[in-house]
Amino acid sequence: MAALLVGACSTTPSTPVAGPGEYVVQTGDTLYRIAQRHGRTTAEIARWNQIKDPDQLEAGQVLRVVPPGGAASAGATPAPRSSSGSAEKAKPAPVPRERDPVVPPASRRSDWSWPSQGAVIAGFNGNSNKGLDISGSSGEPVHSIGAGSVAATETMRGYGSVIMVDHGGSYMSIYTNVGTVGVKQGQRVQRGQKLAEIGPAEGGRAKLHFEIRYRGKAVDPRLYLPAK
Repeated sequence: MAALLVGACSTTPSTPVAGPGEYVVQTGDTLYRIAQRHGRTTAEIARWNQIKDPDQLEAGQVLRVVPPGGAASAGATPAPRSSSGSAEKAKPAPVPRERDPVVPPASRRSDWSWPSQGAVIAGFNGNSNKGLDISGSSGEPVHSIGAGSVAATETMRGYGSVIMVDHGGSYMSIYTNVGTVGVKQGQRVQRGQKLAEIGPAEGGRAKLHFEIRYRGKAVDPRLYLPAK
């Protein structure tokens, strides 16, 4: 996601202030990290703000992070006045949010497939492991679990090369410990399409670390993928 990093040299003549449902871009922010922080997808943030090129994010830019109409716009409604004539600060109405599903939608088991053919060597526990570790050999293909758009390809400390695919509906799949990457940010991919190859062995064993996120929260991939 290095291409989405906000340039440190960006300046603004005055300090912008975020209104209800808005966020001020900070130096070093990326579209994905902003979306994850607010429980949204990169596609939603881009659509609500008419962002055509994520490279154009600038520090100080004010972004909408809730659906249009989901929160009052700053200054859209005159503030009520008290009997003394002074303006009282209007409190925005709470934004209704859907509750996280107890179980994943049944359709995902038919829409998605496994990212690689190896055996699961470490399962999801929500704490030390937020996904699955799948055995493999360096150079073996890593496939997209379903149709979507590549949200990011970047290098992260402790994860190596990382690919993130936005599948819509607030679902994101993440593939780490990969070597050669064959896709780029913004590219549309299909179920089963090769994204990358498993990277070099670490600690004597090559593997793929794979995660599924719903609204930025890690969920157990075994609940979403076909039985294996």
